[in-house]
Amino acid sequence: MVANSRTMISADPEQTWSAARAPQWDELAGLVARAGRNQRELSADEVSLLARRYQQAAADLARLRAEQPGSPVLPRLNDLVARAHAVLYRPARAPFRAIGRFLWIGYPRAVWEMRRLILAAALFQIVIAVGGFVWAIADPATAGSFLPPDLRDAGHRAHHAIPAGVMVPTSVAIWSHNIVVSFFDYAGGILFGIGTIYSLYANSMLLGVLSGVENQHGANGLYWSLIAPHGVIELTAFTIAAAAGLSLADALVRARPRPRTQVLREHGRRSVAVVLGTIPLLVVAGTIEGFVTPSSASIPVKLAVAPISGALLAAYLVRGRPGAADGRFDK
Repeated sequence: MVANSRTMISADPEQTWSAARAPQWDELAGLVARAGRNQRELSADEVSLLARRYQQAAADLARLRAEQPGSPVLPRLNDLVARAHAVLYRPARAPFRAIGRFLWIGYPRAVWEMRRLILAAALFQIVIAVGGFVWAIADPATAGSFLPPDLRDAGHRAHHAIPAGVMVPTSVAIWSHNIVVSFFDYAGGILFGIGTIYSLYANSMLLGVLSGVENQHGANGLYWSLIAPHGVIELTAFTIAAAAGLSLADALVRARPRPRTQVLREHGRRSVAVVLGTIPLLVVAGTIEGFVTPSSASIPVKLAVAPISGALLAAYLVRGRPGAADGRFDK
């Protein structure tokens, strides 16, 4: 029970009807005061009681407005109903704790559960990239025609550090581009995986051919210092997104005799969550590409970022193994 005169509707003398209803209004006022603006302060039973008392008070308010529009109780009851409504129907806030738990536990677990598709996508990319590399080494002129025009003379370009002020917009642009690529890798699964496979092929062949062109005269440390630091995380994220797309394709292929739209809904939620979970990885990769890759740091320092980032990424993803962390991504 709340002793504040602002919330104690029963503190005002009123007709018999108002006096009879006052204990329920007082109970509602007490629940509202305890909850503040957050239902989580109340138990499940208290929330249920709050909802019932709110409905009763709202009905009382409507009756009082119709039958006694000049009642001195009306403003206080109106205020109480408004505050109870704010508690019950407040706009949902971002569940930061749930997001954090998903990223720390749920995402690695979901990745682990589709590890076979991730491995298949990774092996496919490796085969294509190695093939493109060998082709470029054996016939750089022909292989170079596969590259976009702005990359065909990459082997003859000089690479210079960029000013610090340009690094932030560069990183943002890289984030945006990589996120778009990851969604293309995923969305291609709706076409029974054809779009995903093509995206993996095109990106892997591009990487393989470009690497071959850049290293046709021997190992090019400068080139690898521009690729390796961010590439470990970036390529892993793309592979995970592609595996999520392939999981959609697998579900669609195996759907019969069930409707494919139903199967797509069932598998879509988890796979979308996996793709969204790759966004922080792409942000990290884009940050490395925007700040480390174009910096004036020495080649050995840049190259050292690759194994360090790879080890940290592996330590994070290995949490998905059963028993490695508490909790599952079930919801």
